[in-house]
Amino acid sequence: MTGWALGLSAMAMTALAQEAPPPDDLLTLAKGAVLVSASVDPNAALALTDGNPASNWSTGTAKNPPPYTFVFELVAPATIEAVGIHGAGERPGGVAGGSAGPVRVEASAEGPGTGFAPMATLEAGPEGATMAASTIDTPVRWLRFTVDGPIGADAAWVYFAEAIAHGAVTPPDEEGRFTGIFQSGRADFIELRQDGSSVSGCYLDNGGRTNGTLSGAVDEGVARLNWTSDQGITGTALATIDSTGALAGVRYRQRSRSAWGGPPAPDGTTTPCSATEPANPIVTALEETGEARIYGIHFDHDSDVPKSSATAALEQLAEALESAPELNVVIEGHTDADGEDAYNLDLSDRRARSVVAWLAQRGIDAGRLTPQGIGEAEPVASNDTADGKALNRRVDVVAR
Repeated sequence: MTGWALGLSAMAMTALAQEAPPPDDLLTLAKGAVLVSASVDPNAALALTDGNPASNWSTGTAKNPPPYTFVFELVAPATIEAVGIHGAGERPGGVAGGSAGPVRVEASAEGPGTGFAPMATLEAGPEGATMAASTIDTPVRWLRFTVDGPIGADAAWVYFAEAIAHGAVTPPDEEGRFTGIFQSGRADFIELRQDGSSVSGCYLDNGGRTNGTLSGAVDEGVARLNWTSDQGITGTALATIDSTGALAGVRYRQRSRSAWGGPPAPDGTTTPCSATEPANPIVTALEETGEARIYGIHFDHDSDVPKSSATAALEQLAEALESAPELNVVIEGHTDADGEDAYNLDLSDRRARSVVAWLAQRGIDAGRLTPQGIGEAEPVASNDTADGKALNRRVDVVAR
């Protein structure tokens, strides 16, 4: 597999080049956006920021007459070029009803309940996404979508799958943004400590009866995390910090996805890791399971050159290998499922080799390191959602 990737001719490599990605949807949790409020069924409305056109919000028009309003918060003030919705068209399966029809979008730079001005209006098209250009050219942070009704005045219900915003944003990068204790349930808490781009911590679950550890990294204002319970169960999570200081995110266990986070905990709250110094999470993972999942080694799109923000995680990896000089490892590159299989395999292989080269330059014996591209073959979260794709893009280190 590796030799195949290395032996590609220049022509074949050109054929593997990936097309330019579509514009980022800033209204996804993967980009740090959160749902602030929904006038009807806010739990179902969480699907509007998952980046998955197959999931949707819907309601019956008789029980809940229109209009319906949804307020979203971006990760930071952004200049919006276009907004829209996905899910226009008749509902598949022959059920009477239709998707969202007339939609008004407003924007505010002041807060989730004030300062809104018209940004765009649109009529949902027959299928796919319907977009409209923004009439506001100054940065905004909150977007309010008002669905005035379904396509067809006699529709028994109304639905749509995604709220969409294209534009430019500079993610927050203040030091220690994720440091804090957050209340995720009546007696459940999440404690995080951010050091540079690295994040570590722990959590209490099930009314405080179970606990676990957390590790990961922040990239573009969003934390990608690994969690391990005291019962040895593992999974992933993705979260951001909203304008109120609350932790807002989702947690994956196998393929299930659930909301995870909460507001800052009351002063004086402690967790099992409050009085302990964070250990190198790569060392801990390799000692306990022989495998470490690393989210802090970041790359730009279509690039095998680590970003400057990857230095902290690369240093952690080097320190872990230095602490166990007898340990030989496989450095695995992993991608999401976007793009062709062959392209993803090649890209992941090049990224794994780039990590090995960095470690060798740092002084780690290259003979201890085996690069391997896995591509999209081993996801740890659903590739149907934008946040799941973000969690699948990673580097794994496996003892051999």
